[in-house]
Amino acid sequence: MIRENYQTISVHQKTAVWKPDQSHQTNVQKFIHHVNRKHGLELQTYHDLHRWSVDTTTFQDFWTDACAWLQLGRQDLTEVGPMLVDKVATSVPPLFPPPRFFPSAFLNIAEIILRNRKDADTAIYFARESVDGLERITWGNLRKQVRQLRSAMIRSGVRRGDVVAAVMGNSVNTIISALATLSIGGVWTSASCGLGPTSIVDRYSQVSPKIVFADDGYVYAGKFANLSHRISQWSGELRKKNGDGLVNVVVVPYCGTDIDLSSIPSGCTLADFLARDQGDELGFEMVPFSQPAFILYSSGTASLVGGPKCIIHSMGGVALKVKVDMTLQHDVRSSDVVFHYTTTSWVMWVLNFVNLSCGAGMLLYDGSPFHPRPTILLELAEQVGVGVFGTSPRYLSTLKSLDIVPRKSFDLSKLRVITSTGSALPASMYHWFYSTAFPPSVHLVSMSGGTDIAGCFVGGTPLLPVYPGEIQCKALGMSVDVYDSAAARPTSVEDSGSPGGLVCTKPFPSQPLGFGGEGGREKYESSYFSRFGPRVWCQGDFVKILQDTGGIMMLGRSNGVLNPSGVRFGSAEIYAITETLPEISDSICVGQRRDIDEDERVLLFVKMSPGQSLTTELESKIASAIREGCSPRHVPRAIFEVSDIPYTLNGKKCEINVKHVINGREVTVNGAVANPEALRIYEKYQELPAETARDPNRAKL
Repeated sequence: MIRENYQTISVHQKTAVWKPDQSHQTNVQKFIHHVNRKHGLELQTYHDLHRWSVDTTTFQDFWTDACAWLQLGRQDLTEVGPMLVDKVATSVPPLFPPPRFFPSAFLNIAEIILRNRKDADTAIYFARESVDGLERITWGNLRKQVRQLRSAMIRSGVRRGDVVAAVMGNSVNTIISALATLSIGGVWTSASCGLGPTSIVDRYSQVSPKIVFADDGYVYAGKFANLSHRISQWSGELRKKNGDGLVNVVVVPYCGTDIDLSSIPSGCTLADFLARDQGDELGFEMVPFSQPAFILYSSGTASLVGGPKCIIHSMGGVALKVKVDMTLQHDVRSSDVVFHYTTTSWVMWVLNFVNLSCGAGMLLYDGSPFHPRPTILLELAEQVGVGVFGTSPRYLSTLKSLDIVPRKSFDLSKLRVITSTGSALPASMYHWFYSTAFPPSVHLVSMSGGTDIAGCFVGGTPLLPVYPGEIQCKALGMSVDVYDSAAARPTSVEDSGSPGGLVCTKPFPSQPLGFGGEGGREKYESSYFSRFGPRVWCQGDFVKILQDTGGIMMLGRSNGVLNPSGVRFGSAEIYAITETLPEISDSICVGQRRDIDEDERVLLFVKMSPGQSLTTELESKIASAIREGCSPRHVPRAIFEVSDIPYTLNGKKCEINVKHVINGREVTVNGAVANPEALRIYEKYQELPAETARDPNRAKL
């Protein structure tokens, strides 16, 4: 049934840079055997399993089987009712309003994380930029600290459904605070210390937290920040907006800063808060599968109307999706130490947190990934024996630019998987990764999903080869398709290999329950379903699926698609070329079409490598490389040298911000932009003449 329409992919014209190791059985192979035994099937390949996982008649069986096999709850979820309320319906339910999964099931993610762990085993290794050495936290110690904080929270009035927030670093304290909150059935939300008071208020005024934990300071790239004044600012504004609902602002002595509590509404020290502990046992409130548990926020880097989206996720949905991604897609094992470089503002923090439920140990690092040395993360990976290392294209490109060769300088014998997300990973980085940088046995996984779904739409699998510039596969359970971005009706172009918008056509457990704040329902619907209606989730990514390998190429954001003279392509195609040019340190490519412009034109902004400048000869070299590597239509109308490229705190290029700026639109930029001052560089390009051509004399307007 599954294999009859599947066409064998021919890849003779491409060379894989990594191939599966047939000598080791993976988690996903074990799961395939389980499914075959249970359902009397003969699934053989990853493609077989994926097709079964999204088939109209069996996609609910996939999520049900995954729940049971991954031991998500105290009981086998197949015994507590159907996956969806309308399991007996003959048609697939719409994605909006979001369906409720496993309506009869109860669970608690903190209980899943903490159960069946040996007290003496290591749960977390923790390192921070400003402190020498490595802290080791056992499961037994972690449970004790969670119990104490949980008791103090209960005695402070925290109940099931209450929101607990944090403005904290990527530390053990943050993990403990989240576990204590979730054990009560509370809702957890967090933001990094680097966000300014306005950004904190924009987020937390939408969710009215009862308790906010706040670090007293932080260190990044060798610079210390005293947060006492900021805490006073945002706590005062929250009290004005949310009233007496804010019971306590608990100041955590992370850096030992002197804090004037009198300036903080309902402020107290962590020591005073913990003194409320009454010795309550560590218990876990069992909550419905669709109980709210995590609140995340869109990057919100550029806003023409309103602030960041406030995305409410369910306990069961996030737990199930993350365990499927980590265990089945990325082959995380209980023997692994897993590391993801992240901040508490990013969805990767939640994914890293839930990954503890896989039984694996965790490495936490708080600080700059390149300070005090650019090799600090690699040093830690060697020291604790990291098996799964989560990072970004920007981190890898920085290692390359610094001529750092990890496999020569570090013992990475336990490293099995490196995951990369945040932006597209260019083909040149795959070649460097395997030919020069890392052990050839390491599985390089490029993945793409989002805060919106707390997981991946497309990612990796240990069952398929890796080809440069491609994401390996669609994620299990995700009914991904590619729709014609210009068509008025849903029109799939996947089989033609043409680029289009990434969509999902069947419900999945980690859909948001809703958006918080005023007009949340309308914002939710308009964000994903305004184009094709309630049965098609539009993610906003511009992609294409390759016909020879079945791999996925991420071409950019749909609202950042370049469209000169009706030819549509993504910025990632341009970056794949500029990444190969040693004269260029970084680049950003956007479209400009103002009222005076008859057509959109593509502008490329380049940040030069040290000692380089944008000459007439180099501009011609760039144009020629793009023409030959892509097509003549891809060549930018103009190329300009700039001193900086704006990025989000999560390492994504701020293409939409720059696009708005050069098109003369007023943009409100919040704390999610790491270097907002860089946007001013682009303001002068609003005044480009309409007839601007690719002219080297304009390279430094």
